[in-house]
Amino acid sequence: MELRAYLTILWRRRWVALTLPALVLIGVVIQALQSRPNYTATARVIVTRIPQQAPPDVFRYDEYYLYLTNEYTVDDFTEVVRGNVFAADVAQTLVQTTGLQISPEEVQGSLSVERRNRALTIRATSSDPQRAVAIAQAAAQTLEERGTQYFGFDNPSRQAIISVIDQPLGAASDRGRQQLLWLLQLAVAFVGGVLIAFLVDYLADTFDTAEAVQDALGLPVIGVIPLRRKERRAP
Repeated sequence: MELRAYLTILWRRRWVALTLPALVLIGVVIQALQSRPNYTATARVIVTRIPQQAPPDVFRYDEYYLYLTNEYTVDDFTEVVRGNVFAADVAQTLVQTTGLQISPEEVQGSLSVERRNRALTIRATSSDPQRAVAIAQAAAQTLEERGTQYFGFDNPSRQAIISVIDQPLGAASDRGRQQLLWLLQLAVAFVGGVLIAFLVDYLADTFDTAEAVQDALGLPVIGVIPLRRKERRAP
């Protein structure tokens, strides 16, 4: 089938092809009017365990074992940040440093964490950018001050050095991500509308072109009577 024939089908079934994109466009407009952007502030900390002291005449594997210890410690800290005990401590830090009264449940719901080697990336998400920055800063401060106390380590030789290497100075909006999702919805709806139009035309039991009549009946087309629009009469 030639490209012209495809275009003819789309033009003939244009209302079918445009119905789905129109409905999705209405839904996207409603989403855009009702949606409120979220803001995410990011803090990064580095974790290093203090090497244990050993007699000088004892062969030591400090670097190797210290590396393994750091790996396990960072894994443990990811679970600490996700817990409600840490969230309660962050809420208390917020009250002491900024005066913000934020419930531990809100703090826990806003925090997310991921690790890479010895670095922890802590993210705080909120509908208020200043609130997101405050929570991220308080989370980094709490982790820096308490550290391995969450593990029950009181011995200084078993503690960890936690240093903030990236302070959350601002919060990034997710509006760009939302707009991309809306565009993807419209693109999928447009493709779906085109496919539905071709399906409707394929299932239709009417002949819309002379070629369709000739293919169906196997008879030559002698002539075609054009469809004329009614002319408006002058008053």
